[in-house]
Amino acid sequence: MMMRRQKIGVIVLILFIIFVFGSYFSVSKEELDNWENGIYWINYPKRAKPVWLGGIPTVKLTPKLNWSSQGYSFYVYTYEHQYNEKPNDIAIVIHNPSLYVIDVKRPDGVLVNVYDGMLFQNITLNTNDRAVLSIFRALKNRFNLTDADLGTKTPAELLFSADPYFDTLKGTYTLRVLCNCSVPPEVIVYGTSYGLLGTDSYGRDIWVGFVKGMVNTLYLALFTTFMIIALGLVLGLISGYFKNLLSSIVTFFLEVLTALPILPILVVLTWVMSRQSIGAHVEVNPVKFMLLVSILLVGKFAKTIRIMTIQEKSREHVTASISLGASGFHVIRKHILPVVLEHSVRYFTFLMPRIVALISIFGFFGLIPGVNWGSFVGEALQQGALYGGYWWWVLSPGFAMAFLSLGFALVVSIDKPLTLS
Repeated sequence: MMMRRQKIGVIVLILFIIFVFGSYFSVSKEELDNWENGIYWINYPKRAKPVWLGGIPTVKLTPKLNWSSQGYSFYVYTYEHQYNEKPNDIAIVIHNPSLYVIDVKRPDGVLVNVYDGMLFQNITLNTNDRAVLSIFRALKNRFNLTDADLGTKTPAELLFSADPYFDTLKGTYTLRVLCNCSVPPEVIVYGTSYGLLGTDSYGRDIWVGFVKGMVNTLYLALFTTFMIIALGLVLGLISGYFKNLLSSIVTFFLEVLTALPILPILVVLTWVMSRQSIGAHVEVNPVKFMLLVSILLVGKFAKTIRIMTIQEKSREHVTASISLGASGFHVIRKHILPVVLEHSVRYFTFLMPRIVALISIFGFFGLIPGVNWGSFVGEALQQGALYGGYWWWVLSPGFAMAFLSLGFALVVSIDKPLTLS
């Protein structure tokens, strides 16, 4: 039964590793590097749902060249809308600054001017001031709009409304572009769903943030756990095998570490080592943070290694080897290290998910460098994801951490305890 649980745990961890690599390669490096750059995501839909929850998908329209003369080109884009909801927004992505005339012919035959003049950068209907005013003025009388509606109804919502009650107008929408451009602009209709985890209020792809937080969290946790294991082995072997001033100092150091309240000290020291940038964002050197966590958490593991070393050193075959003139290095390598390494591997599976949780907690309070699962959840709460119904944003890192912990918990299912009493 125990072996079966361990095999299941190994399978779970393998699936998690496959998920990590698959997730990382599912997004581009450019997206990962620009996760915190709000300008990069300005033309993406805002607060869209994940595609697996349904809704209107985001589509890129295909341009059709109607005619071209004297340097001017006339492109036509067709969008068939058969949903009860309205699209989130429409983006026009230009490739070179030019003179543009943009309008939309609705299914009811109403022609709405969107833009007329020089266009130097990409625009969306909901964010470009000229497009906002043009659409509002074109539909003001038809929908009996007041100036107050300018701040409550988005241009995309007005464009896809059938009547003053703002019911959705279904049918064929034709977007027409006249420009002296060499390359046709891209037209993207942003729906109410986008990507695996939707988008936030800035238009950022939440899946990109999840992947970046996962990579950073696992990186910090993995190297911190390795540092704890390596440091604990060195300190435990020195204090357990040798009888000199150094071993006495190490033993005293370990006793102090195990008696300290780790979490409050870690919070204070992390804050002291950090520097505060604009916006009250705390920045900490990741190497310093990993080293600090390793030192504060190494005590219990190192003491266990020390006790195991003392026990192994007192065994008959080890004392016989010492009496025959074997060096301390030989005894440790030949007789003690194999035993403590086996325990170290099991302790690694016990420690790794706890370090992930610790990093996430610190990240939630902004005490970890970069993006991690904790800061990811913290930002979700700041944007009202929990009360706004965006539960997948908050729960996604929780499910991932639970899956990781489950795998390690099944692998560590052993008959022997992890610590010596």
